[in-house]
Amino acid sequence: MDHYSAATAQHDPPKQHHDIDNKPKALNGISAQRPTIALAADPTHIPEYPLRHENLVDVEKFDSSSHNDTHLGDVSDIQNASKRPASGEPRASKKLTTSQTVIIFLTNEIGIGILSLPAAFNTLGFFPGILCLVGMGLLSLYTAYNLIQYWRKYPYMINIVDYGRVLGGPWMEAVFAVCFLINMALISASAVVTISIGLNTVSDHATCTVVFTVVAAVAMWAMCVPHSMRFVSWASWPCTISIISTVLIVMITLGVQGPRGPQAPLNLKAIGNPTFTEAVSAFLNIGFAFAGNQAFPTVLAEMENPSRDYPRAVTIEKCMTITIYTIVASVVYALSGEQVASPALGSLQTSMAKVSYGVIFIGLLGTGLVFGMTAGRYLHVFFMRQINLFQAKKQADGKDSNSSNISQNSRGRRISVTVPELSKMTQRAVWLFSVTLFWVVVWILANAIPVFSSLLGISAALLLSWFTWGITVLFWFHLNWNGKWRSSSKKLAVAALNCFIMAVTLFMMVPGMYASIDSLLNIFATTKVNGAFTCADNSLL
Repeated sequence: MDHYSAATAQHDPPKQHHDIDNKPKALNGISAQRPTIALAADPTHIPEYPLRHENLVDVEKFDSSSHNDTHLGDVSDIQNASKRPASGEPRASKKLTTSQTVIIFLTNEIGIGILSLPAAFNTLGFFPGILCLVGMGLLSLYTAYNLIQYWRKYPYMINIVDYGRVLGGPWMEAVFAVCFLINMALISASAVVTISIGLNTVSDHATCTVVFTVVAAVAMWAMCVPHSMRFVSWASWPCTISIISTVLIVMITLGVQGPRGPQAPLNLKAIGNPTFTEAVSAFLNIGFAFAGNQAFPTVLAEMENPSRDYPRAVTIEKCMTITIYTIVASVVYALSGEQVASPALGSLQTSMAKVSYGVIFIGLLGTGLVFGMTAGRYLHVFFMRQINLFQAKKQADGKDSNSSNISQNSRGRRISVTVPELSKMTQRAVWLFSVTLFWVVVWILANAIPVFSSLLGISAALLLSWFTWGITVLFWFHLNWNGKWRSSSKKLAVAALNCFIMAVTLFMMVPGMYASIDSLLNIFATTKVNGAFTCADNSLL
């Protein structure tokens, strides 16, 4: 890709239904002339080939009756991150296939969260833990499917922030942007903290913990420098293998050696008896394990055929994730009992704990890569839009003072404008600035909240609860407004399910935030981790 798009100005959605072939010629002309944003779907592209096959276009799947939006039949793949293929060039040469999408989704979710699940089982008890784990996994599958329903109607969205603009206009876009970046930063910070724990464990606290967090943040930043989603796909393989290998080492070691205190009784609990704070914190850690949904729209926009392949990819990923989580959490808890730690690697005896941390480093770097790339790409597109908007206004002012009003604050599609091309050096500089800014913020958060479980809890309560579950409920009702949500018994049942999901979201947010902060303050008061930016040893051995 040589050039970036000038996706800057916005306008109101069309007031009537239009067939794609009958789109206004001015828009088609602009879209045909302009270059595209590197590594991001073009937010202004008007789909050229609607998928009008009966097996792909089902009115029930769109759940919409709005007269102010795109026609129900206008379902197609939006332009991808790569250059439009020339005649004779393989169309999917730079787009993500179903298998590549599945592996990115798996790396998104099977990462840090899996290390906290056995401790959650110890708090809640075995059977409540299994129930919460499977239940939250199935709900996350349904809410992930809601994303493709919304995309099918608005196929010009390229990330979760664009979904917010369609949902509520510019002010909602701004709220989504801030919350999305904070949540990405909290998740990435938890990866930094975990790596610092591992480095302290392996090196027997050879230096200040803050130094280890610098090492972790710089390593993840370096992995995000290559501006390619296909790089993420290929890098996801060793990262996923690292996580799976670590989990196998933990289970096999516990089976052979037992936990850190092999003579102590396990005291397994079928049903736990936690305090309110402990129960909510454990529930939030289970919720955090399904944190990948918020990054799915960014990957969806890079797929070869999202409408067809995304449901299949996300179903495969969620089924694999739920199965792996259930097996790992159950086995590790059954073998370590009340000695289980969070992260679970702390349950092992010293030598094998060091080996496990050494193996999992690659997987933790993969977690930082996926979430860092997702956040960096949003920041990159945002900064490029601002630069292009400035240049477009400057160009319009130079030609005709009456033509400089090129932007309107409204919902929906952004219109292209022709602007001078930016140099490759400028494009690269914007990308480096985006990822550097993100990882500096991540490093600050990792040292301000240097406790793994608390980072997971605060992230899950404050933002993850909305990005994984809550906002998809809003998407569904937006697709089914004007009374369509009560048009049939099936719709009423789905509406009830969405209301239940919203209730779970509010529970995670309000009591969850209280429990997370209370737990963090207790840790600061009772352990060697005595505050922010501490040099204290945070290893679990």
